[in-house]
Amino acid sequence: MRGRIATAVLLLAALTTPLMAEGRRPDARKLTCQQVQDLIWQRGAAVITTGQYTYERFVSARGFCETPYVPRPRRITTRDTDRCEVYACERDPFEDMFERW
Repeated sequence: MRGRIATAVLLLAALTTPLMAEGRRPDARKLTCQQVQDLIWQRGAAVITTGQYTYERFVSARGFCETPYVPRPRRITTRDTDRCEVYACERDPFEDMFERW
């Protein structure tokens, strides 16, 4: 059992090292898609650099979006793909429809 825990700790440290290296927000372009998705899942929400001058807040669930925003799929570029699917909060179009009534 101790061996499994030690292996898990080492694996987690290896995966998070690129995140901590610069002391700034994580850069999706330097991480794999899985690392980005794991980071968002672990924190619930994370602000991640997506380009030279761009960043965005991504979430793992609706509870991390304020009303009337809901999670919507977004594809971002990571070290291993340009089609990494994550979720960002966007205004719910149905909420606008009901406000008009």
